[in-house]
Amino acid sequence: MKRYKGTEFQIFSEVPFKNFRVSKLLSIFSQIRIKFLVVTFSILVLNIGFTMSAVAQEDSEEAVLEEALSGFDDENTAEDDDDVLSGFDDEEDEFETSEDSESLAIEEIWSSLYGSTGLSASYSYSKETPADKTQADWSGLTKLRPYFSLTWDAKIGENWKTRISGKAFYDLAYGMKDSETFSDEVLSELEKEAELREIYLEGSPFGNLDIKLGKQIVSWGVANSLRVVDVLNPTDDREFGMTDLEDIRLPINMTKLDYYIGDLKLEAVAVHEIKFNKSAPFGSDFNPSTQKINEVIPESSAENTEYGLALIGTFSGWDASLHWAQYFDDTAHFKITKVTFIPGLGAVPTLEQRHSRLTMGGATLSIPSGNFIWKAEAAKLQGMEFALVTDKTFSRTDVLVGSEYSGWSDTSLTLEFGVQHLNDFDVKLEESPDSQLEDRIATTVSFMQDYINQTLHLSLVGMMIGKSGQDGGLNRMSLEYDVMDAFSVTGGAMLYQPGENAYFQSLNENDRIFFEARYSF
Repeated sequence: MKRYKGTEFQIFSEVPFKNFRVSKLLSIFSQIRIKFLVVTFSILVLNIGFTMSAVAQEDSEEAVLEEALSGFDDENTAEDDDDVLSGFDDEEDEFETSEDSESLAIEEIWSSLYGSTGLSASYSYSKETPADKTQADWSGLTKLRPYFSLTWDAKIGENWKTRISGKAFYDLAYGMKDSETFSDEVLSELEKEAELREIYLEGSPFGNLDIKLGKQIVSWGVANSLRVVDVLNPTDDREFGMTDLEDIRLPINMTKLDYYIGDLKLEAVAVHEIKFNKSAPFGSDFNPSTQKINEVIPESSAENTEYGLALIGTFSGWDASLHWAQYFDDTAHFKITKVTFIPGLGAVPTLEQRHSRLTMGGATLSIPSGNFIWKAEAAKLQGMEFALVTDKTFSRTDVLVGSEYSGWSDTSLTLEFGVQHLNDFDVKLEESPDSQLEDRIATTVSFMQDYINQTLHLSLVGMMIGKSGQDGGLNRMSLEYDVMDAFSVTGGAMLYQPGENAYFQSLNENDRIFFEARYSF
């Protein structure tokens, strides 16, 4: 089945939320606004009718034939065939010349070269062209971006392999407008980019030990959209809600050791590169503020190395894991460096962005039951710092519960609910520049379904912030069609809900339609 494109939302540490009582969690689901779910449930109703009709019209002989051929859809079939025929390959190798062997080796290496190229575009229909021609124009065409990605996987001996991948794009939309109206930071971050992503060496020096060195991604947790224990890799937040899952995590330099003991895996990680989330540049349509605040980035050194440990168990009927990490918070907090008294304005603070050194302990659980997968994550973070309370650090408790249903053919329905509770809360933190609340909540629901022999892919994603969505949210709808095996086109719309939250209010006019044509090779 084709892997769905989706969007991951890291909102807990980015957006202020309204207070609520944790004891009222059970009542929250009943208050979810219908506008976030109405499209999803309409699709569900149509799906039920379609499925019942199709079943009633199926020929019994066709069903028997389908069952007889079902084994050919098994992902391991090709692998099994290779095992069966391996003896014949060995026989042929005895008659190969050295020249043939070299040719085959070269062919095998280059067969591991793959990638994609395409064009992505978006059009903002809510924003108006600014009357002042010196201001940046974020209306109309906001993206016209040709891109190219390439990955090379190579085997080194029997026990080692390596990967090198990169991605580049150039956005033509800025040149089609007056590029001089856009800030240097916006052009630097959004107009063009060329970077190496994953660069690592992976192998098994001993029977039960795997090692992975280099620029890589370590994904923790069982949730699809909200992050609780997944704290090691930073994320790309430059276009909130618009980034695909395959691109949202940013690889960083680290060393990872995996030691296997029966059903358990012990994972140890050392992060050598200090790198934080890519935020929307100041003055962009996802960050309209023009006041840039200095950010202090800790030096990548042995002293600042980040560490992570995980014990992951895969058992009969359920999965569980324990996690511990010591790392720098990807989301910066404010620190007041000095206060200046200005006539008419009073005391004006000078702010600086800093990153706290946090310690996280958490656990995850995943239990399949029939057509359902029940998920849970919990974590406690210690060492949080704020601007208005400087005499102590704070801890926070994060909890997530969710469920995924796959009882309908070629269909997936996922619901996730997350809560953050700031322990020992001080009311001073509600004031600017901290703007913290004691409790933060988020709910996401996603519906995905395939049609026309799994060539047409529908994706509906809804997110709401606050007890009943009063603090904002978004709705994303997309339809992808596989024109052929290697070529697909996608179209959709993103709708932002402003609510009472200042961040989502700034996104109120960012509604847009988007399009992508993609060729994979």
